[in-house]
Amino acid sequence: MKKSLPVWRVRAKADKRFRSGHPWVYSNELQDSPKGIEPGEPIELRDAGGAFLARGYGNPSSLIAFRALSRDPENLEPHSPDSVLKTLISAGQLRKTLGLAPFSHRLCFGEGDQLPGLVIDRFVMKAEPAAQVFVVQIHTAGMNRLQEDLPSILRKYAEKMTDIPWQRTAVVFRNDLTVRKLEGVAEEEPRVVHAVPGIDLSDVAILVREAGGKGEEAVEFAVDLSGGQKTGFFLDQASNIRLAAESLSHLQPADGRKIRILDICCYVGQWSTQLARVFKNRGFEVEILAFDASAKALELAKRNIENVGPGVTCKTMKADFTALSELADHQFDLVICDPPALIKGRKDIPTGTHAYLQLNTQVFRIARPGGAVVSCSCSNLLEEEEFIRALSKAAYRNRAKVRWVARGFQGPDHPALLEFPEGRYLKCWVGVSHADRAK
Repeated sequence: MKKSLPVWRVRAKADKRFRSGHPWVYSNELQDSPKGIEPGEPIELRDAGGAFLARGYGNPSSLIAFRALSRDPENLEPHSPDSVLKTLISAGQLRKTLGLAPFSHRLCFGEGDQLPGLVIDRFVMKAEPAAQVFVVQIHTAGMNRLQEDLPSILRKYAEKMTDIPWQRTAVVFRNDLTVRKLEGVAEEEPRVVHAVPGIDLSDVAILVREAGGKGEEAVEFAVDLSGGQKTGFFLDQASNIRLAAESLSHLQPADGRKIRILDICCYVGQWSTQLARVFKNRGFEVEILAFDASAKALELAKRNIENVGPGVTCKTMKADFTALSELADHQFDLVICDPPALIKGRKDIPTGTHAYLQLNTQVFRIARPGGAVVSCSCSNLLEEEEFIRALSKAAYRNRAKVRWVARGFQGPDHPALLEFPEGRYLKCWVGVSHADRAK
């Protein structure tokens, strides 16, 4: 006989947001203090009158006390491996519908795929025979309980949803996340839980969908999937890079011959590699300055950029944001600014917002009149309007008259719930300035 789940009730009139589709319930919205369970334990949620609302998992020591896995009353164990596999297969079917299956993509995006606290990136490797890597990040105590089952779940997923056998499938756990401490679970060193013989995951080539053309070809990137930032590669910018490629494909270089690009916080050079291909295909030479604080990232960026072929060159600059002032006398045809999140928590909002203003002030100082700017923020606590104000003020400080031609969002493999604004985090603006500074 299956053990019944602990039942938590939401206070009267405190369930409106949850009923509208938001996947979280906060501790102050519950009738009673959420005590007496282990962090991540399965929970059944009911309204004040006792009617069923959802099943998920709870955490008595977190402000986010409950996270929903299923609102279907017939789904008695949404936390079970079989149910998680079914939900993961649904996520994979969406990626197939989007045409992403042949390329590296995010397979699971937490709440956006009804698996809160779980992130899985599927990287398609350039290898013969074909190979793939699942990189897993577990953010919460509830999902941490599934850690031992995940390799088996991913094996079944790979066998059902991909044409790559398990023997050619690697699985990496990247639970080196400080956010886990808020859930009462420890950070862990990155570890490979299933390896592919002969493949060194610290230096592999993955296949990413091209940003230019019809998007049917793959671009090769050298990456570190066992120790690089986050899961090793930032897949969320794919649609924004494509947007910039389409918007700026006819950008003219100042000298009519060579397009000069500054890629700030370049990481492995995803932006500049993709855009260099676009400009090279139009017959231009491309000169890129890759700017990042990580020596390993710059090494990979240079390889990826110069792999575009003859006519594309890359110099690197290892430094933090303060060194951008050293480039004040330089003028670039295109400046790309894609920094890490500058706002980590609510207490950081004022200083982080100011940091975006300061950083973009440098961006507009370096971008030549008549050139273009791509500026991004991945801080979900930075409101879009605040980011817009920072960009506007930064341009004004430099007397730059900018026409904003495109506005971007996180990629389609990072699906959003309109009822869950916390999941809509990535902002991107593409602008082209007038050839003359404002008077």
